[in-house]
Amino acid sequence: MKKKKKINKKMRRRIALLIIVIAIILVIKAIIGLIFSGREPKEITLLLNNNLVEIKNEIINENNTIYLSKDDIEALFDSNLYYNEAEKELITTYNKHIALLKIDENFMVVNDSNVELSAPMIEKSDKVYLPFSEMGIVYDLEFEYSESSKRLIADSVSKEKKTALTLKKVALKNKPSLFASKVEKIAHGEYVTVIEDASKKYFKVRSSRGNIGYIKKKRLSEPEKIRDNWEEEKVSVSIIKNASDISKDYSKAELDEKKQNVVIPTFFYVEKNREILDKTGSGTEEFKNYMNWAKNNNVEVWATLENNTEVSNSLLTYTDRNKVINELYKKLVEYQFTGVNINFKKIDDVNSFNRFIIEMTPRLKELGIKVAVTDNETIDKDKLSKVVDIIVE
Repeated sequence: MKKKKKINKKMRRRIALLIIVIAIILVIKAIIGLIFSGREPKEITLLLNNNLVEIKNEIINENNTIYLSKDDIEALFDSNLYYNEAEKELITTYNKHIALLKIDENFMVVNDSNVELSAPMIEKSDKVYLPFSEMGIVYDLEFEYSESSKRLIADSVSKEKKTALTLKKVALKNKPSLFASKVEKIAHGEYVTVIEDASKKYFKVRSSRGNIGYIKKKRLSEPEKIRDNWEEEKVSVSIIKNASDISKDYSKAELDEKKQNVVIPTFFYVEKNREILDKTGSGTEEFKNYMNWAKNNNVEVWATLENNTEVSNSLLTYTDRNKVINELYKKLVEYQFTGVNINFKKIDDVNSFNRFIIEMTPRLKELGIKVAVTDNETIDKDKLSKVVDIIVE
């Protein structure tokens, strides 16, 4: 009996000692957490879609506007970004938007419409900086900025978002565990962004300071969906080339029942003066019969644009290209064509041709118009295949 009592006494001492050690460790971790959480960050950081992004150049906060360098914008959003050093102008495209900015100008041109900026594009230390927090309309982003954590939070408006309310004062943990370190304290009644259902007991969330961690589900209200994921539906296309000449018999063309059938008749030409030559013959019975056949058979008409002049004569500058894009835009809307195919037989200036396609595609995407390019030995297929809907072989 005495031996058993001694063993029990030793066990109790060991358990008590273990509890004390654990308590000391937790206190030390809490103190370290408070020390580091209280420190003022020195540099601004960017949290993009809940991922901390590595930035090449400094992020600048000037006049309540967050600036990102041209190089960082190019790496994150637009690999086809173009900067004209002589004119001090920048062209950036993303999804359905094309934007033109100029150094020190308090507006930008987005899809051919002026948009006011509270701060302009600037040059600093021989680098070009864009007013990033002003450009949500271009890159489909919404922004929040936490002054206390010096963190810019950027979320894609096409991605799902859920929020929840804290039901009491809670600790944001770095892991979904009782003994995890504390990232920050969040007050009662504060909204957090719910990132995912992490486990049976925890949600992975983001605080208003842009910190990511875990909170017990019972400490939060039921998550409310603010918006859904939105992705453009990709349609499988079948180009019916033998039905793309309206002067020939297209009535017996074999259509693919499993795909969206498309014809690409040559209806337009680019002239040297950057006008669009209309060869539809829209007033003829031939054209009317062709369009009726397409409509009755659920065949989309993607009008082909060819060139009657050298690219360097018609598409050399942004202004030149924009004139052609606007003319083409009007024609496609007038005839209600659902797509366009660019088939330039001769391309003497590949860079200008690439810029034309890159700058045209967002404008047409905005209307839901598809863009195709006919392949030939001079086009930059690798580059353009990432921009347009389809390369026609």
